[in-house]
Amino acid sequence: MASERVSWRVRSTSPLQFVAAFVGAALLQDAFALPLPHGAALEALHLTGTLLANAGLALALWCVSLFLMQRTTILPAHMPARLIVHGPYRLTRNPFYVALLLSYAGLALILDVPWALATGLLPTRVLVRTIVPFEEAQLEARFGAAYVDYRVAVPRWF
Repeated sequence: MASERVSWRVRSTSPLQFVAAFVGAALLQDAFALPLPHGAALEALHLTGTLLANAGLALALWCVSLFLMQRTTILPAHMPARLIVHGPYRLTRNPFYVALLLSYAGLALILDVPWALATGLLPTRVLVRTIVPFEEAQLEARFGAAYVDYRVAVPRWF
């Protein structure tokens, strides 16, 4: 029963929760506008956002290419066929999620929605408390000692 509940949580969690958080943030910004800088400071925020969003996109595409080359799933609710430990996975066990968070923060800066930095905490919490532990248990069950060794050697985030 507990594993079914976790599985349901994993299946119901997706990047769409980040989209919903961003839409909520945009509505909050419209109703209760947080002040934004002007001039060069705003341009610097937009440039920073562009760099973050593009870094996130590039990292996500790198991850997708690795999964495609290894012919394994990117879906959290499905059992992976292979353990990927190279590329960005040498630095963090969750580069896909790092990419998602970079892109989300970058879009918040580009689109002048500072509320998104606060509303993004809820789906991030779900990700960290539900998805990541589920995936780690799944990887350990599938790959055993190989995954345990990888988990010991590579940090979850950085």
